[in-house]
Amino acid sequence: MNEKTSSGSGDEIPCLSSLPESESDVEGPEAGAPADSPLRPSRPLFSDFFERVLEGECLRFEAGTEGRASLEILFDSSPDCLLTLSSAGRIEAANPAFCRIFGYEQAELLGFPIDLILPECYRSGFRESLTRALEGGGRSGPEGVIAFRGKRRDGSYLSMDCLLASVELDGKRSAIAFIRDLTFDRELLSQLRESKDHYSALTETITEAILRVDESFTILFANSGVRATFGWTREELVGSNLAKLFPEEVFRQNQGEFLKYFYVDDGDREAMGLARTIELLGLTKHRGIAPMEISFGNSKDFAVRTLTCIIRELSQQKTTERRLHHLAYHDRLTGLGNRDLFNEDVRPALMEGGIPSSSALLFMDLDGFKHINDTMGHPAGDELLVEAARRIRYCLRESDVAYRFGGDEFVVWLPTVGGTRDAGLVGERILRSLRKPFELKSGSAGKARVVVTVSIGAAILPDHGRTVEEATKSADIAMYCSKEAGKNRLTIFNDSLSMKSTREWRLEQEMRQGLVKGEFEMHYQPIVDRDGDILGLEALARWYRDGEVVLPPSEFIPGAEENGVIVPLGAWVMRRAFADFRRLEERGFKDLYLSVNVSAHQLELPDFVSGLTDAIDTGGIDASKVKLEITETTLLRSQAVAGSAFHEIKERFPGIMIAIDDFGTGYSSLSYLSRLPVDTLKIDISFVRALDREQDRKVVNAILTLAESLGLNVVAEGIETNEQLDYFRERRCKGMQGHLFMEALPIGELEARLLALKPARGGRRRARPREVRGTGQRTA
Repeated sequence: MNEKTSSGSGDEIPCLSSLPESESDVEGPEAGAPADSPLRPSRPLFSDFFERVLEGECLRFEAGTEGRASLEILFDSSPDCLLTLSSAGRIEAANPAFCRIFGYEQAELLGFPIDLILPECYRSGFRESLTRALEGGGRSGPEGVIAFRGKRRDGSYLSMDCLLASVELDGKRSAIAFIRDLTFDRELLSQLRESKDHYSALTETITEAILRVDESFTILFANSGVRATFGWTREELVGSNLAKLFPEEVFRQNQGEFLKYFYVDDGDREAMGLARTIELLGLTKHRGIAPMEISFGNSKDFAVRTLTCIIRELSQQKTTERRLHHLAYHDRLTGLGNRDLFNEDVRPALMEGGIPSSSALLFMDLDGFKHINDTMGHPAGDELLVEAARRIRYCLRESDVAYRFGGDEFVVWLPTVGGTRDAGLVGERILRSLRKPFELKSGSAGKARVVVTVSIGAAILPDHGRTVEEATKSADIAMYCSKEAGKNRLTIFNDSLSMKSTREWRLEQEMRQGLVKGEFEMHYQPIVDRDGDILGLEALARWYRDGEVVLPPSEFIPGAEENGVIVPLGAWVMRRAFADFRRLEERGFKDLYLSVNVSAHQLELPDFVSGLTDAIDTGGIDASKVKLEITETTLLRSQAVAGSAFHEIKERFPGIMIAIDDFGTGYSSLSYLSRLPVDTLKIDISFVRALDREQDRKVVNAILTLAESLGLNVVAEGIETNEQLDYFRERRCKGMQGHLFMEALPIGELEARLLALKPARGGRRRARPREVRGTGQRTA
């Protein structure tokens, strides 16, 4: 025990000190059973937290409600005093144990400085330790424990020890203090130092029940902790039989096991197959039956052979474990099981011999949910998901289970079906239920009546999969086919499903995995003027795996547009390109602009402009050096959305540039050019390659004339021959791009190439046409 603490007799304690390397001179397993001794082989509920605190780690909790719930469980369940403190030393939260020991209501503590409970001589030292904890300077080992005197509400003092650690929740860092009462009677400390064998005094500092019994199971000793655990006083238990503390049948079944611990010492128990702890039901005086955990100390010879037992009630721990299990395996919003619970439930059933008859998986995705979530707000979207989950559950049999995989994806497990007919009946019931209107009360415009449908894919097991992964994949592919066929329908998986659907499904999955694994790279192709001076760079995504091209952009970009992966891919492209462009500026290339392609799907996002703002701010680049490109065909499909987004972008960043890519392929009215704040037209590569045809030359000349009349810049892309170069030079085209000047290169190679180019008189790097004409294909 720390000799720097006092007995409460008024002796002064040093203002702030570290505990010595060893907390007690008491030796032997029966001398108080420290937490890591054989007497406590089962870790307490919060041992992981304390181990991390002792290692000086920051405790990080998951953002959002689940993280706050985890911290709440820690506070409510700890028998020790816990506080969270701000960097200024103000109390942000206090657990029930702290309020009970110090005599405060929680409302009296919140916002007050820790000085409220600290005498003045302890304050500066405590604040120094608080600062170190918040800055990550935690100590490891017992030397990190600080001792101080705490002042209770009634003016009395307690001797305390404390561990400080930083805690992070929702991006905010605070400090958490683990505080334990060390106020003992001076005579107790004397007893502990004088006698190794006499542990009765030490047991009074431990909250668990501690008993010593002889071979007939007569209780020879009991500490005061037996009252909190069993409701009996120690006087009532001493002389009684241990069987008094357990239901008759439970004790009878475990009696033989208990006897083994009398004769096998702790060091030999593992080799003999004896468990460190035993969980069983105990019998309390007033509360009836409760779960208990019992561990055993070494047998020791006093007058007779004896056995020390430490018994802990597990009711609170079991309740906490159930809460933690529910948080880990259930969706917070809908209450349905999550993907982890799905795997726990279904995987055993798919093991060999585990399926007595056919079963089925239904994979579902709501149609139109994203639009409602984006236009009416997330509260309305959440309300819709909760109601959709309720309707899905209502359509199921008692044995069926529904899960939410995230977003608007749901999965239903039908453990027993008669075949495709039964799965189809359940699927049709869900279709009918979900197509009924939803009455939402949480929309941004008040109450609203909305309609969504659902696309369902079904897989019959084991025909369509013998593992969780295979079965889920089959159901997902079938759902994808429902989407492709027009949505609001059920598709049963079969081997004759179109290869196109399977291929598109695989492409989507591989692209999403590729983003996670970092398989995409950025390349940059220069845009030059008539003299070859480099004006800017176009950012182009490439997909590599193990150094090999997975797919060319001409294939994976359209696929990403179709399956929605273009949104996360586009966001990544923007962040990566801005970071690379900042790198070039720092290397001295300050007279270039950066052209980034934007999908119509990105423009439709309600937070696109704020996302663009964040990317520009994070990248640290000048918005006037950014040009956003959108293809004419996608623009024409979303003119209203694009127009609104473009005007908002121009209002936020007046100097930013906007270009229409692949211009001339839209076959539509050009009136939108007068309404949209466009700066540049890029002539589609198909016209550049077909300049030998008179009709295509007429189109190109018309675009050049139109741009000049509207005061717009023009970029001709796909320049690969000197003849093409001469044609656009003669017509005073302001920008050109193609392999004739330079292919698209990764940032490192591009930087080296730019450094090798001799600057022109105006300071720009000049890319001269190659002697050997390029033949590479321009990719998006």
